[in-house]
Amino acid sequence: MASDTKHSGKNIKCPYGSNVLVETLIKYKPKLITIANDVLHSHVQSEDVFQDAIVKACTMRSTCIHCPIGYACRMVYNLALDEARRRSHDKLKMTTIDDADTLPAANVSALDCIVATETLHEVLNSLKNLPRRTHEAFIRHRVEGIPQKDIAEELGVSRTLVNFMIKDAHRSCERTLRAA
Repeated sequence: MASDTKHSGKNIKCPYGSNVLVETLIKYKPKLITIANDVLHSHVQSEDVFQDAIVKACTMRSTCIHCPIGYACRMVYNLALDEARRRSHDKLKMTTIDDADTLPAANVSALDCIVATETLHEVLNSLKNLPRRTHEAFIRHRVEGIPQKDIAEELGVSRTLVNFMIKDAHRSCERTLRAA
């Protein structure tokens, strides 16, 4: 049950029957291409976005769309935005080494480094105030990456106790960070 839609003397078949959205997209093609072009600044890519909108509309049921032109405009605009974001992301990934000096540098100040260092020292001091086994279990697991079961065997305690010790040490670190 395909529907034929006349456009520039050609028949376009939509495999899902009469589709008001497809008909609206075709009827307002110049306006929709302009919307996409305003975002992409490329007529060729705007045409591609328009074609993507047609394909997408063919897969949709348009019976519940109350304002097909508004829906079509929003669809094309959103597809154009997605394409612009994709292009921007691709462009960042493909920056040559010659263009590296044009990339923004990370904004880290000496003050930020000092504050971070002092905070780290406070956290480490709070860990030193914990019982020796709790301190060791936390450092071995969180810093050295030793599995909890191995730590339990080394300390001669249950895995559950190691888990609680690590949680206690973690809470101590959180309290120190909140106070900082």
